[in-house]
Amino acid sequence: MKYKVKPTEIIKALCVCILAVLTMVFPEETAASTVNSIDVCVNSIIPSMFVFMVITSYIQSSGIYRIIFRPIMPVLRRMIHADDDVLSIFMLSLVGGYPVGIKLLKESIAQNNNFPAIIDNTVKAAMFCYCISPSFAVIMIGRGVLGSTEAGFIIYLSNILANLTAAVIITRINDLRSGIRSEQKSDGCITGAVNSASKSLFTICTVIIAFNAALACIFEALSGFDVFVPELVSGVLEISNMLKITEPSVSLIPFVSAVASFGGICVMLQCAAIGGRILHIKPFITARFFCALLSGLYTYLFLQFTDISVCVSTISRNYSYEFSANTVIVPVLTAMCIIIFYKSNKLFKKV
Repeated sequence: MKYKVKPTEIIKALCVCILAVLTMVFPEETAASTVNSIDVCVNSIIPSMFVFMVITSYIQSSGIYRIIFRPIMPVLRRMIHADDDVLSIFMLSLVGGYPVGIKLLKESIAQNNNFPAIIDNTVKAAMFCYCISPSFAVIMIGRGVLGSTEAGFIIYLSNILANLTAAVIITRINDLRSGIRSEQKSDGCITGAVNSASKSLFTICTVIIAFNAALACIFEALSGFDVFVPELVSGVLEISNMLKITEPSVSLIPFVSAVASFGGICVMLQCAAIGGRILHIKPFITARFFCALLSGLYTYLFLQFTDISVCVSTISRNYSYEFSANTVIVPVLTAMCIIIFYKSNKLFKKV
């Protein structure tokens, strides 16, 4: 029996071959991009996401979310037709950053693998459990790029409202209430949450490094033909490229908000790597385009009632958090030691 090669597989193979050639043609750009990406991961991604990933994973796996979100659950149930665990993941995704919601949805599926209805609803929830983090929106984009904290707040609020609108519409079309109380099969341990966060962050960082290296080679090749990609366009590919904007203006804020809501191709690849099969690409991207349009529209409306000025910031030229390597290495090594002791000697009991 002959194996039929699909056209998509041929295209993928050609793209990989082209990228392999580009990395050999532009070794300096590849190396520089790799070093810069590692610097961003060490000085930005890990410090800003590791602790929060541990906390959110523990909140979800231990069932504490039933207590934390109890006061607002009646309102959420009326607005969003979904189970309580999906609603809690939705709330955590609004403050955790792009991959957090997808990560928690995957963990929820692992806990409820005996209930197909819950799994199906959880997969659909991936379309709206995806949001920029407040620190990235307010500090890095708002204050760092636009020179306006207020602009960052508007972008973040617009992203929240866009996701909320999408959640309301999607759950009206497809009711995500299964009527089944979700199981709690996870061990509910802090060490389990640390282990889960460590694996997810490793995946995120490797995707960022590989994607940026490929992007650097492609941009360098295009520059040979006098084709230069604007920062806003490259931001659709990699969200951090928006931090390189050197000429911000108020008129750009709605577009920046839309790109922030979309998240960028690199972030979507991170989510796909973490979520695996739970992320259905076509409906997910469709929902993100819809949310991007809504976010840009909400931002434009907010700007009509505010008087915001923007200015060039130095962070847009040198976009890295002011963290020393030691403040990152110490907690990471500590977490690794905890996992090793827990797995080998059973030294820790369940919390």
